[in-house]
Amino acid sequence: MPQPPTEAKTAPPDSQTFTFGDWTVAVTKSHIMGSQCEADSPCGPDTPSDLLCNYCRYERELSLPSLPDMVFADNTLQVQHREGGTITFTALDALRSVNTRESSVQVAHAAVWREARADCQGAQKVVEPFDWTYTTTFRGTLAGTLRTEPTEERIDLDKLKVREEIKFYSEVYLYDDELDDNGCTKCVAKVRVMPSGIFVVFRHYLRVDQVLVRINDTRLFSPAGANFFLRESSTRQAAIEDLKVPAPVYTNPDIVWQHLPLVEETVDKIICGDSNSASV
Repeated sequence: MPQPPTEAKTAPPDSQTFTFGDWTVAVTKSHIMGSQCEADSPCGPDTPSDLLCNYCRYERELSLPSLPDMVFADNTLQVQHREGGTITFTALDALRSVNTRESSVQVAHAAVWREARADCQGAQKVVEPFDWTYTTTFRGTLAGTLRTEPTEERIDLDKLKVREEIKFYSEVYLYDDELDDNGCTKCVAKVRVMPSGIFVVFRHYLRVDQVLVRINDTRLFSPAGANFFLRESSTRQAAIEDLKVPAPVYTNPDIVWQHLPLVEETVDKIICGDSNSASV
């Protein structure tokens, strides 16, 4: 199975920006976060938050006994309006939405996972179960002048299938874990800018072998000239035994999501400015 690209820890972050109308897309890609303190002088309980290394910041800010094997702590996808509103996707914010009280998959695989991490000091401190699959319900962090409101408008996915010039494209890995050979959990954000608008997909893909496949998707689309994004979030899930597709399809999120029944859906509009101006 293809793995996310990795870079040497010494490589500087790769940053790109692209402006489309009143929106600017900013992408940063960097190396995988280490599995222990990375500071030249080890972080301590009195270290100010802004001076913590990434690993210690995650340890301090998250209530998780363990982190995914691959966390891209410096990777970011952000869309910013010229008036200051931002929609941001990061691994830290995605992991904040992981359930710290119970697992979303109550099967024997959880016990296998705990046994495989028996030497992890944090895992031994777990009193209550947590979601060992790192499933996130994150939908993007909104800041600045942005607000949300209900809407009946929908993203025209068929229109997005029409071939257009791709002005800008990027795929940003946030975290990944093979669940100790019991499957895969993966969090990725993608952005595509075309003459018709900006399209963002934030996806959490989960496969627990012999158990289930689940995909949590958040799609955002801003038509050219608009000061808003339509946002659609969905959960699709099926038991492996109910999926009537070849096994290799399970491992391809871009294909298998089309075969998963819809479990839950939320639709809203993210607007910059007054609602009266929220139009194309």
